[in-house]
Amino acid sequence: MADWHLWLPPALSKPRFRLYVAGHTISVTGGWIQQVALAWLVYRLTGSIFLLGVTGFLLNIFFLLLGPLSGLAADRLPRLRTLVAIDLILATLAVLLAVVGFAGVTSIAVYLALATLIGIANAFEMPVRQTLFKDIVEERALLASAVAVSAMVFNVGRMLGPAIAGALLVYVSEAWCFAINAVSYAAIIGALLAMRLPRTTPAAAAAATRQGFAESLAVLSSFPGVRYLLPTLVAVGLFATPYVPLMPSIVAHFFDGQSSTVGMLMSAAGIGALASATYLSLQPGHGHQLRLITTAPLAVGLALACFAWSRTLPLSLLLLAAMAAAVLVSVNATNALLQQSVPDAWRGRVIGLYSMSFAGTAPIGGLLSGWLADHIGLTATLTLNGALIIAAGLIGRWRLHTHPEALRGLMRSLSR
Repeated sequence: MADWHLWLPPALSKPRFRLYVAGHTISVTGGWIQQVALAWLVYRLTGSIFLLGVTGFLLNIFFLLLGPLSGLAADRLPRLRTLVAIDLILATLAVLLAVVGFAGVTSIAVYLALATLIGIANAFEMPVRQTLFKDIVEERALLASAVAVSAMVFNVGRMLGPAIAGALLVYVSEAWCFAINAVSYAAIIGALLAMRLPRTTPAAAAAATRQGFAESLAVLSSFPGVRYLLPTLVAVGLFATPYVPLMPSIVAHFFDGQSSTVGMLMSAAGIGALASATYLSLQPGHGHQLRLITTAPLAVGLALACFAWSRTLPLSLLLLAAMAAAVLVSVNATNALLQQSVPDAWRGRVIGLYSMSFAGTAPIGGLLSGWLADHIGLTATLTLNGALIIAAGLIGRWRLHTHPEALRGLMRSLSR
């Protein structure tokens, strides 16, 4: 019994990180409840696949537009206080969503405006939260474990949140889901306020943070991980993630159109990604992760293309779980390798660039896929997306194989 902790990811050996994980798990679950409910509300009010894409676009486009600024903020501002402030803003926006929902507001413009504000706040939250990991666990050696555990938390929420939302929406209005999310922020805010982190000066020196984005990008692009891993991640963000905002339409066209089915499919994706994150958190070797990163996009594309043609719910659940697992490998392993392979002074900005590459491209993909689905159909759109991801994965593997110095550079940076 004394050795129970040996079975846990190393980052969870730190009490402060365990406190963070407990609070964040509740908050992430609430966030997924709200996201599913908002998508369901938009589709219920409009019946438009395109407006589903617009909603996803507004929730995520600011990762792309504000990536440089949010990354710089993560390098310069006191991270703990900044994260608490952002979470308070997000809780307030959830309250506003609940208020307009309970008031029976049917104007889609109101919900799109609130989605915009939520997207802006989330664009700043992600880099600040992830750069705080090193302050919480204290040891750079535990950073990869902390990133993997964070992905596990996210996917526990993705597994539980949609299932809860799907069950709730059978009996209550979307406004109750928004209210639940507002309350869930108390958990993470309380956990952050309970921490006693030492006062530290942000890692980046003032001279470095005064650099413009173009200069910062020039420095960041000198790191092998940025040059050779992020381009493929862009394709995954563009073409794999649109299934999330399109899910209500997928269920309506392929299955029974019930909110509970939306919850089942989204939860299957959460289970697949959670299993993948757990697996990654237990892997000691970076070389193994690099091999997974170069293989994962091929699995993503194949699973997505097969999902496009499946009309059997059990098979669709398996395919979506497999696709989400492969997406998680691309996203989480790339994140961990990037953070470990750049100096502390640049971690905020490299996370900003990472968020631009994946989360920032997702809304563009959602908008494009929504438009395509309205014109050529969901099956053709999802099949095309899968083929494009496979092509990007093959190109990425070819680039690494024809530039062995890039692979050696990655391994050198990780062994520092």
